[in-house]
Amino acid sequence: MAALLTRLRGVFGRKRPRHDVETAVGAVAVLVAALALWLASAGGKAAQASSGYVLTARFDQVDGLTVGSPVYLAGIQIGSVLRIELAPGSFKPVVSPSVRRGIVIPKDSAALVMSDGVLGGKFVRIEPGAETEAMQPGERFPTVQDSVIIEALLQKIVQGAEARRRGQAPEPGAPGKKPDAPEKKPDEPQKKPDEQKQ
Repeated sequence: MAALLTRLRGVFGRKRPRHDVETAVGAVAVLVAALALWLASAGGKAAQASSGYVLTARFDQVDGLTVGSPVYLAGIQIGSVLRIELAPGSFKPVVSPSVRRGIVIPKDSAALVMSDGVLGGKFVRIEPGAETEAMQPGERFPTVQDSVIIEALLQKIVQGAEARRRGQAPEPGAPGKKPDAPEKKPDEPQKKPDEQKQ
């Protein structure tokens, strides 16, 4: 035992170059910061889940929506997305948003996946219904609106512009000019009933 203590004193007692000490202190600081971030994110999600209740919404597509995306009601954040999974036996995503306790969501409310501008992230917006009965934890939204895929929308706009440039009619569903209405001829003056007999 005494030999071990003597050896340890020799290792820790000798002078180390300054850059070794700085490297060790930096490594410890990075580890502490990483641990703090991990605890904050895991603790925040756990606290949010425990301080609220979870609902579900089944969409056709939720492009861009991620776990942790905010949930808004009337422009105020009331929770966040806890899980996004595929429904068993289908390819439909099921989103599980957490809602703060004390916030009552009517049963006929709708969940919409919205975009925060062209380059912004996605979020869930809850449009409240008019029913007086509230949704219970685990209940599913009866009405949903899927995520709008910006790339697909821009592709339709470009296709419509190219078709107009070539002088072709745009494809059905492509935005752009409405089909030309038939030309309206000026109304002929209507004859009075007594003039028609003559």
